[in-house]
Amino acid sequence: MVQMRFNYLPIRRVYHGTGVLKELPELLKELGTRKVMVMSSSSVSKTVFYGDLLSEIPGDYAEFREVTQHSPMEEIEHATELMRNRNCDTILSVGGGSVQDAAKVVRYYYDIEAPQIAVPTTLSAAEFSHIAGYSIGGEKTGIRDARITPHYVFLDPEPAMETPQKLWRTSGIRALDHVIETVVSNFSSEPARIMAREAMRKIFINLHGDTLPEKHECQLAAWYSYFEVFDVPFGLSHLIGRVIGAKWEIPHGVTSCITLPAVLRHYAEVNPEPLALMGSWLGLSASDNRELALQFARTVESFIRGLGFVPRLGDYGITRDDFKYIAGKINAPGSEVLEVLEDMI
Repeated sequence: MVQMRFNYLPIRRVYHGTGVLKELPELLKELGTRKVMVMSSSSVSKTVFYGDLLSEIPGDYAEFREVTQHSPMEEIEHATELMRNRNCDTILSVGGGSVQDAAKVVRYYYDIEAPQIAVPTTLSAAEFSHIAGYSIGGEKTGIRDARITPHYVFLDPEPAMETPQKLWRTSGIRALDHVIETVVSNFSSEPARIMAREAMRKIFINLHGDTLPEKHECQLAAWYSYFEVFDVPFGLSHLIGRVIGAKWEIPHGVTSCITLPAVLRHYAEVNPEPLALMGSWLGLSASDNRELALQFARTVESFIRGLGFVPRLGDYGITRDDFKYIAGKINAPGSEVLEVLEDMI
């Protein structure tokens, strides 16, 4: 019998369902919060739900509304200074993965014990992770520390109704990327694979939809997709995505749309069994694992195309001349990376 470990992250509570954000004031009282720092992006701060959310906060609060994609370090420094100067003791992070990660880094450098309450507006699942990525000079770096995991998460689909459709759906492909990397990994446990299977089912059924129930199902899928993030290392799709995303300013969801089909075709040749398993979850069948894995790769690519996304590296100014740089930033065999990149051009 194989011996494995499963590490729980210190998430204290997940609220989920339509309207659960109405419980936020009670949570703040429970925590004894004196002053909240609300972190968001410029676009999120202009939504109707954001204004409604601020009106529900009891007492005083400060706002930092300047987080941009890939969480540049200079923005994090400004947010940390604001939190210190305004004597905030709790962070309310409202937005996508860049906002959630920026808030985690602020806590890491200023007050790691400060409660963080995450209100995600995309499907990146950063709110369920102990990893915080940020960028310096166009290059992505990050922190891994269980203590920076957000303590409370609100999965309310009402804020998601104002998320731009492209952002929502590409972030859903990011969640699908998490599912696939979980199953492909040698370190994922049976509980994580069970959750991954359900996440995949929910994504394929609901990501096209725009209703509250469909949004909520996608939020649950994002949660399930990152169920064992502490134990499962990044796969090739994420490793390439984090390099090209920060350097060429490509949103993370879009990077997964670029990388995933090519990476799946590569896995179908070198490690077909996990892909064949996922193909069977979708009801696919074939005479051998390689063919079933290739069917699964084609199905995922077709799903992405059906959402209206067919991005390639060249669409963002990335050429073969950049491949050596990208491969040099990735902890994987260079020839393997170059082969996969060639399939994305």
